[in-house]
Amino acid sequence: MVNRRADKRNKRNRRTKRKVQKYAFAAAALATTLLLSACGPVPGDVRPDNSNLIAGINLLVNNFEQKHPDLVNWNDAAVKNQLKGFIPAGEDTDAGWLLKWPNATPGELTQVIVPWALLGQYPNNPKPLGYRYQGGTILPQSTIGDITSVIYKTETHGDQYFAAVVDVRASKSNPQWIIFSTAPYLPVTDPAYGFATVVNKQWTITDFGTANVGCGKVPTEVESEFGFKC
Repeated sequence: MVNRRADKRNKRNRRTKRKVQKYAFAAAALATTLLLSACGPVPGDVRPDNSNLIAGINLLVNNFEQKHPDLVNWNDAAVKNQLKGFIPAGEDTDAGWLLKWPNATPGELTQVIVPWALLGQYPNNPKPLGYRYQGGTILPQSTIGDITSVIYKTETHGDQYFAAVVDVRASKSNPQWIIFSTAPYLPVTDPAYGFATVVNKQWTITDFGTANVGCGKVPTEVESEFGFKC
């Protein structure tokens, strides 16, 4: 009886610890966002300050190292030294502020996309990032949010700071089919795209990858509408 009670207490303690870690990171993310926007709204098309960009990069790196240690491909010391030096001008994209270091040395970051949510701003006319496809129609923000949640759960390791979900569109010929792109915030994988449709009244990812996505799974007319063929 005593052992059972002890086991229950241990299980509760472990669950509590996980919740504390989860909420601690959420609180840190919120605090960072508030810090970055503390001086009031920043015009969307203005380049963020280096201090804001560096704070966002540090948050992304720390989050990634905690959640995906096996995928880390940089060296902490090298990155810390890198961020003390030259920070590129970068450019605004629909995924976030894109920074590239063309002369990065081994262990350093070759590029980073800092999410707009961490910068407290959003540009008026951001440059499209990732796959270029035409066709389709823009979905309501609520629907995009629902689909994005499914993508985070099934395709980005359950982590909203793993990759941005961009350019979500519905097919004109068959509105129950949508296409989307993802752009990783840190240089750990390639941009990808995928298709989703409604199954049992819920959005479901049908296929996801970097090439020949949807072949044999997505209606031919939907593939063609977005400029793809198998």
